[in-house]
Amino acid sequence: MKHTLLFLALGYSVSGQALAAQTPQAPSQSVASFDDELETISITGSRSPIAQKYVAGALSVIDQAQIEASGALDLSELLRTIPSVNISQSGPMGTLREIRFRGSESNHVLVMLDGVEINDLGQGGLIDLSHLTLANISRIEVLRGPQSALWGSAAVAGIISITSKTASDSFSANLAAGYGNKNTAQVRGAVSGRDDNFSYSLSLAHLNTDGENIARPSVASGDGEDDGYKNTTAYAKLAYRFSKHNRIDANARLVDYKSDFDSTDFSTGLIADANNVSNGEQHSFGVNWYFSLPKSIWSQQLSYQYSDQENKNFSDAVFSGSTKGEKHRLVYNHTFDIESGHVNVGIDAVDEQYTQAGPVTFGDPNQQQDNKTLSFIADTHQRLGAGLSISASYRADNNDEFDNAYSYRVGLSFQASDTIKTFISYGKAVKNPSFTERFGFFPGTFLGNEALEPESSRSFELGIDTSIADVDVQASWYRAKLQDEILGFVFDADSGLFTAQNATEDSEREGIEIELSRALKQWRWSLSYAYLDASEANAVELRRARHSGSAWLSYDLHTKHSVYVQADYTGTRFDRFFPPFPAPSEVLSLDNYWLLSANYRYNYSEQISASVRISNALDEQFEDVIGFSGQSRRIFASLNYRW
Repeated sequence: MKHTLLFLALGYSVSGQALAAQTPQAPSQSVASFDDELETISITGSRSPIAQKYVAGALSVIDQAQIEASGALDLSELLRTIPSVNISQSGPMGTLREIRFRGSESNHVLVMLDGVEINDLGQGGLIDLSHLTLANISRIEVLRGPQSALWGSAAVAGIISITSKTASDSFSANLAAGYGNKNTAQVRGAVSGRDDNFSYSLSLAHLNTDGENIARPSVASGDGEDDGYKNTTAYAKLAYRFSKHNRIDANARLVDYKSDFDSTDFSTGLIADANNVSNGEQHSFGVNWYFSLPKSIWSQQLSYQYSDQENKNFSDAVFSGSTKGEKHRLVYNHTFDIESGHVNVGIDAVDEQYTQAGPVTFGDPNQQQDNKTLSFIADTHQRLGAGLSISASYRADNNDEFDNAYSYRVGLSFQASDTIKTFISYGKAVKNPSFTERFGFFPGTFLGNEALEPESSRSFELGIDTSIADVDVQASWYRAKLQDEILGFVFDADSGLFTAQNATEDSEREGIEIELSRALKQWRWSLSYAYLDASEANAVELRRARHSGSAWLSYDLHTKHSVYVQADYTGTRFDRFFPPFPAPSEVLSLDNYWLLSANYRYNYSEQISASVRISNALDEQFEDVIGFSGQSRRIFASLNYRW
């Protein structure tokens, strides 16, 4: 019975095709023109873009207006405004920044840039937000809830879809430079253009900072050493339309970074100053071919995607180890647009590769591993009438290493009026163990476990989108159960090291999300709050705040002046501390904190503007991970010229 609703939805879709085929259909959304308004559709809730009002799930959007008004440098600063998002910073700019949705694991959130997955296989499949700058980004969609059936194993708790800027004029260019405290400097430039059939967008950005000390001031040597960071990001996006029904687009991204970091002092168990450096490179590439037949309900999309992330670590200029993850993905999707909605069916072939290297000391970390998956994918959205619509997605995975797995999601959306929408959804998601969890080896600390089983999550959600006194309100309640949760730090008596192990009891997550927003001619504001109860074996899950919230306000004082203010609250969390051997580990509380940020922008003319942003304006001292100091106050001024 567990697949009954899904098969009924797909069956309804197929039967509807026979009726729709009798009349000419509009061109497929999959081959829509360059003029499509992205603000009105979701690109995460289905494999075909659909109106946001039909998405049966909690969807939040950070648009270009908010990105530019905020003056933020990196993605994590704006993601704090999304309900049920917990961000863990292992220090200031350039250090590891993990993200969790609704109490999930950090590798349960999938991140795509223009449709290409950019999660780091070499670091357990998580996304490190520290290397994602906001240069040349126009839109960020955040969809919570299980999305594995649509987007694969990594999307257990949700998805972040990032869209880069697309050319809107025949030619435009932008050049910006900024400087701030901690000797932080950024230079970025972009050019774009388009005609009837061709469009392009190219950008380059470089960021450099002396940084600050990762270690707690109380354990730093003297005044402490600054841990600096450098990041160079290049991006290209091209599209060519051969005809109304035949086009191709491609995108490529290159990131080169260098990040200083500290190490654990085993006499205290805390982070202490060290001369450690991580050099990293990230590459991603995607190409898509869209083709349809005139006056046909059918269209196709053939996509190839590639991404890799390599991290090389050095201690006192001596190579200490590296990891590299590579992913090749080929997707062949067929879309049938019918009068009441659409149906997508296709195949998804993935080849993942993992390489670890390092000095041979107390064991040999050098290895190469791979994993291949061939999947059948299907999804549909159908308008049933009287404001009711149904969406369903299904995935069958055939994997080299694990048993066949099945993911699905079914949602009902009811548009009671122009201002009230309710939705309900249920889904199952599957997450395969990462290469690090299965094969990772770090001498003296961690040994992988090849016997791990995949995790599976089942989630139920109820929500409402409405408008009260011209204020948009989105509220949802969810409950999720994670089975076979992979615990990453379990002591193995045989080896004397830590290892990964499937939990014997389920992890339960339940919560409430509320988001209020309003947009006026000069004002835009948003308030959000989230409550989370997450536990495993009657113990609170670590690094998840029970209470969190955010508020932001954007105000155009005049055509030349605008201000943006953002306040983010993170409640009390818990983390595990490992004291000096032989004392056992212990769970400690992390204090709650507020982060206040503001940006002022002055528009001298249509071409020239200047801004000043203050992040953590109150210079709050906080820790998301025990022993790692959070980002202190940062002031950054920039000048922008566009033509």
